[in-house]
Amino acid sequence: MTDLATEPFVFDPFDRDVISDPLPYYEILRRDHPAYYLPRYDAWVISRFEDVFEVLADNEGNFVAVEGTVVGQELLEHHNPPGHVPPAPLDPLDKFSRLPNPVYGDIRHAFGAPLRPRATQRIEPFVREQAREAAERAREAGTINLVADYGGYVAARTMCLLFGIDLDEWRDLLDVVNAYTEKDPDTGAFRPERKSSLDAFSYETVARRRAAGADGSLPTVDGLINFEYQGRRLTDEEIVQQLNIVLIGGSETVPKVVAHGLLELQRHPDQRAAIGTDPDRIAKAFDEILRYCAPAQWFLRTVAKPVTVAGRRLEPGQRVIPLNMSANRDEREFPDPDEFRWDREIRRHVAFGQGMKFCVGAHVARLEGKVLIQEFLRAFPGYRIDETALYRPPSSFQWGYMRMPATVAG
Repeated sequence: MTDLATEPFVFDPFDRDVISDPLPYYEILRRDHPAYYLPRYDAWVISRFEDVFEVLADNEGNFVAVEGTVVGQELLEHHNPPGHVPPAPLDPLDKFSRLPNPVYGDIRHAFGAPLRPRATQRIEPFVREQAREAAERAREAGTINLVADYGGYVAARTMCLLFGIDLDEWRDLLDVVNAYTEKDPDTGAFRPERKSSLDAFSYETVARRRAAGADGSLPTVDGLINFEYQGRRLTDEEIVQQLNIVLIGGSETVPKVVAHGLLELQRHPDQRAAIGTDPDRIAKAFDEILRYCAPAQWFLRTVAKPVTVAGRRLEPGQRVIPLNMSANRDEREFPDPDEFRWDREIRRHVAFGQGMKFCVGAHVARLEGKVLIQEFLRAFPGYRIDETALYRPPSSFQWGYMRMPATVAG
C-alpha cells in the first residue's frame, strides 16, 4: 500500500492501490495537480468539478468520444500520433456513445421515447410494484443482498419491461451484465470472452421484435430496427451495440447507488429518521446519494482541438480522463464534501455525466432510486446491513458494491 503522506505522489487509474481506494488520490489531485499528465497514456487526468464539468459539457467539439467512454489500459497504452484524432466509427456504426452528432442524436431519439420524463412517470406503478415484491421476498427470507436481490431485481425487471424481455429472465440479464462489467483487476479492461453472453441476450431481443413485425409498439427496440442511416437499416450487430449500452447502464448502476445510499442512511440514523418515507425528502436525499455514492469514476474523451483546461494546453489526439467521482467530492463545489448530508443544497453534480453524452436513462434511474429508497424504508425501518460482509470488486471504473447483505424486520 502506497504511503501518500511520505512517498512522491504518483497516480495511475489502473494501479492496484488506486483501484482499492481512489478517494485519497483524488483529494491530492484536486489540491495539487488539477491537470495531471500521464505520459504512459499521453493522457490528462482532470479532477476539479469546474474543469470536469467543462470537459463533459463541451459543445464546441473540443473533445470527442470516438475511442470509447469506458476503456481499458491496453487501449490507452497505444498513443495516437501527434495531432491525429481517430475517425468516428461510422461503418459499421459502433455504440452510440462513441458517435458524433447528428447520428448520435438521431439514434438516441430513435429508441429513447420510453426513457423521457413523461413516459418514465407512466412506469412508476410498475417500478413500485417490483420494489414491493422484492421487499416481500426479503421479508420471507429475513435477509437480502441489497445490490442483486433488491435494486438489481427492480432495475433488471424494469429493463425487461422496456425491452420486451420476459420478466422471469431478470436474473439472467443481471448475471450477464454483471459478468461483462466485472473488469480484469490487472488491466482494468473488460473481458472480451464475457461479451458474447450479453450479445446473445440482445440478439434474441432483436430477433423476437423482428419476428413480431417491429410495429413500433416497443419503441426501445423497434425504433432501432426501423432506424435508417444513410439510406439503409441497421444490421442486427449494429442494433445490439446500442442495446448493450442501455441494458448495462440500466441494470448495473442503480442497484449499486441505492444499496450504498441505504448503507449511508444506516451510518447516519438521525438522517434516516429525518427522511422517513416522505417522498419530497427522499427525492432530495437521492440527489445527495447520487453525488456521494454514484460508482462511475471516469469517462474517457479524446482531444479534437487545441484547448486549455485547468491551465494546461491539451493537443489533438491526447486523451482526457475527467474524474466524475472526484468532481462530486470537490470542496470548491460542495462544502465538506466527504460528509453525507441528506438535505444538502445541490445545484449540480456529474453523477449522470453532462452535456451531449448525459445519461440517456437518467430519468428512469431517478424514478427507480427514489421508489427503491422509499419502499425499503417503509417496509424495513429497522434494517441492518452487515458491514463486515460488504464486497466491492476491483475496478478502475465502477467503484461500487456488489454484495451488501442486510437483515430485515418489519
